[in-house]
Amino acid sequence: MSSVSQGENLESERQRLSAACAEAPDDSRRRLELGRVCHRMARAGEALSHFADAATADPDWEVPRYYLGLILSEIGRHDEATVAYRAALAVNPEHAGSQFGLGRLLARRRNTEAAIAHFDAAAAARPDWHRPHLEKANLLAAAGDVAGARTAYDLALRTGAPDGLRLRRDLLLPVIAESAEDYADARRGYEAALDALAAAPPLLDHPAREGGGARFYLAYHGADDRHLQEQLAALYRAGCPALAWTAPHCLEPWRRPTVRRIGFVSRFFYDHSIGRLMQRLLAHLARRDDCEILLFDTAPVPDDPLRSELVSYADHVECLEAGLQPPREQIARHRLDVLFYPDIGMDYVTYFLAFARLAPVQCVTWGHPVTTGISAVDYFLSCDSAEPSDAAAHYSERLVRLGGLPFSYARPEAPASTKARADFGLPEDATLYFLAQNLFKVHPDMDAALRRILERDPAGRLVLLEGHYPEWGQRLRARFARSLAGVDDRVIFLPRQDHDDYMRLLALADVCLDSFPFGGGNTTYQALAMGTPVVTLPGDFLRGRLSLAIYCHLRVLECAAATAEEYAAIAVRLGTDEVWRDRVMTQIDANLHRIFDDPVFLEDAERFLMSVAPAS
Repeated sequence: MSSVSQGENLESERQRLSAACAEAPDDSRRRLELGRVCHRMARAGEALSHFADAATADPDWEVPRYYLGLILSEIGRHDEATVAYRAALAVNPEHAGSQFGLGRLLARRRNTEAAIAHFDAAAAARPDWHRPHLEKANLLAAAGDVAGARTAYDLALRTGAPDGLRLRRDLLLPVIAESAEDYADARRGYEAALDALAAAPPLLDHPAREGGGARFYLAYHGADDRHLQEQLAALYRAGCPALAWTAPHCLEPWRRPTVRRIGFVSRFFYDHSIGRLMQRLLAHLARRDDCEILLFDTAPVPDDPLRSELVSYADHVECLEAGLQPPREQIARHRLDVLFYPDIGMDYVTYFLAFARLAPVQCVTWGHPVTTGISAVDYFLSCDSAEPSDAAAHYSERLVRLGGLPFSYARPEAPASTKARADFGLPEDATLYFLAQNLFKVHPDMDAALRRILERDPAGRLVLLEGHYPEWGQRLRARFARSLAGVDDRVIFLPRQDHDDYMRLLALADVCLDSFPFGGGNTTYQALAMGTPVVTLPGDFLRGRLSLAIYCHLRVLECAAATAEEYAAIAVRLGTDEVWRDRVMTQIDANLHRIFDDPVFLEDAERFLMSVAPAS
């Protein structure tokens, strides 16, 4: 049935049920059916009204309350949805849909234990339903419980989940590793799983929903991921040949356009590290008359000041539909010359979009600073000063080494007001070593250096921020209890902070510790702008060398270490030798103009994007 015919049938059914409800206003069954029809027609307001009327008409019936929760959840009114689901469960505690819906809302809040209890209740109420097991598995995987997630994925597969979920199950990786050996074992298991899956690839109808996209945490192991990324991409192509779709205009002979249409695709075009990454480049391109900028969001995004600024640079902004083919056709309709992915690997949607040829030229940059392994991505735009000499071998894409510093980072502004250490519960008389990175960046190889810092500076306190899931901090604390035994009582975990308080913490710290082997970028810019030195140990890959590139442009290398031992020594000297620290910061402050609003990278990126032709 065509969508037009289906729409006509739904409208006819809506009118019939509306008339029936007018004749019998207290008929809860008909009122519920009318609400369901309105829901299918995407008339959320009407659906809510009808479900509420049905619930009022029959207080002992859980189903209308369930549908209230479902609609409220879909339109983002999560607190009200929680109330509705709980009301349904008060009537019938064994209502599987309400248990499931409430579990998903609690999972959004990262309340892992409570969410899992509701998923288990939903599964008990409907033993043949795979989705509670799947949601439980996804939540456990995100929280870092690999064994628990694998068991839940097995249950999902046994109760009817698509076979493609074998990829999620078999390619699980730890979020917080217990040790370096833990990472090594996980990597060996990952490689073996890829080989086994390649021998019998599961078929995928909905790659993002079933396979789950790229393996984000692989990049934090500190090893060369190119061959694994290429194997993973090949596995997805084998399991879903439809991924290799080509937009019609890409089959036409290439003709250099007079006005170049450049599309940018991400789910992070707002006040996010990716939004800040793209801010200056979009502004730079927007001033040209021969360039059109198109922004494609892969999901609805927050409306904040940075979002408004990014949108102001665009000639067209569009939110992509769900699924595989609809978003590809949306992009293809615009007949782009260049398609730019800022962050492949951070979002399943962009990962799978990148398999298609949607523009004659397709490129990616370091929002997630690892090669994609996807053959349809032509170029990786990188920073020459952050790349080692053998960097080209790390990429399946053609490496483009741009000058300057990526992406002409705007100097962060200090918060309008200050706070004292006491406002954060921090001791005034301690040396604060702030490891201001996501917890999954704290590689076990860092632990020995962190221990040396605390041993050599008895007044030292190591400060970290809690992770997105409470389980991350719990796992890291357990690791520190072993690896930092005897000094682990001087490790402080603070709650996650809003942007202004995060910047205040950077200013209050004596030393900022860059993570290794996967280092920071945004954090280094922010800490230096707030007057706090950053100790860094450069790695072998781009993802561990951005802070080094920043220091090279500053022409201050005193804070860049060659070994973990030297890393600890530099940190302690900065924390305890006030004269030396002041001298280093004086040099940094005198050269900060070299790293912010850098025009060189913008000019090189602009030149590339405006002149590049399809790869031969």
